[in-house]
Amino acid sequence: MEHAAEHVPSITSLGWPLLNFGLFVWLLVSQLRGPIREFFRERAERLREQLAAGDRARNEAEALRAHLAADLADLPALRERLKADLRGTAERERDRLLELARQAAERIRTDTKLLADQEVAAARRTLRDEVIDTATKKAMDLVRGTIQSQDQDRFVREFVSGTGAAS
Repeated sequence: MEHAAEHVPSITSLGWPLLNFGLFVWLLVSQLRGPIREFFRERAERLREQLAAGDRARNEAEALRAHLAADLADLPALRERLKADLRGTAERERDRLLELARQAAERIRTDTKLLADQEVAAARRTLRDEVIDTATKKAMDLVRGTIQSQDQDRFVREFVSGTGAAS
């Protein structure tokens, strides 16, 4: 077999591909320069915005962490303040309820005294009426027992003469 001779390219055989490549690069640069520049500008702007958003988020997270740490540090004092507030509110409510109970007890005492006084007055009236009725009955019985028929005639005559003189 015969070996083919090695073919060494010459500068002229490389000229056409080199020219072709140069034209290709020139076309790419001339036609895509604006869109590529715009793409990289927008990409850089997006990256800047994302970095700024990341910084803002980090700052907000640090502020929130600091706020939470302060709240956690203040938690025992807050708990004590809440206890004191609740205790104060409970004491005020207790005092208010005790005052309401005192007022209710005083009203009940007043109402009971008034009712007792009314009951005593009613009992006195009833007792007085019974004493009067009994005394009247006794007096009538006594008068009936002591009056005789001539006394009765004399009372009738005096009554008739008194009514005749008045008219």
